[in-house]
Amino acid sequence: RESAWIEVREMTWTQRLTNLAVLAFFLVLCMGGGGLMGFITVNDFGDDSEWYTNLTKPDWNPPSAVFGPVWSLLYLLMAGAAFFVWRETGFCKQPLPLVVFFIQLALNFAWVLIFGKAHDLLGGAIEILVLWVAIVATMVLFFRVKKWTALPLFPYLVWVTFATCLSWSIWSLNRDNPNI
Repeated sequence: RESAWIEVREMTWTQRLTNLAVLAFFLVLCMGGGGLMGFITVNDFGDDSEWYTNLTKPDWNPPSAVFGPVWSLLYLLMAGAAFFVWRETGFCKQPLPLVVFFIQLALNFAWVLIFGKAHDLLGGAIEILVLWVAIVATMVLFFRVKKWTALPLFPYLVWVTFATCLSWSIWSLNRDNPNI
């Protein structure tokens, strides 16, 4: 732990500013992108959405108020993990881990649009399976860079595993409903 502080103290101001800029980039990308998806679909999810409230959901569906705080924390953890991988690899030296990270993040944002905006329950259920695979791939690649950088993504994987089960359950419960 002390070596990390020594490393920071030995950085030039340019290196420190670069680190801050890249950290800000990942925070804006993850949290800002998640916030944008929330803004775009504000009327498509939650208790204010006629469509969403009319869906049949399993008994274990969490209250709508849970999703915002959980996703905020997960986006923060994703940004931190990506930043620490960047610190080890940069964008050019070993690009694959961050390329796969960006792909899974795009899939994450796409699910919101497919399920929430387009109201495509089956499409959302299929897409979230692809997202789950992309998260696992990201974790494996991050682990290969530095073992602990995959750890912040573990809560994300757990949550998306739960969300995958929830998406498939909602699709199953509503697939014969012509009004959905």
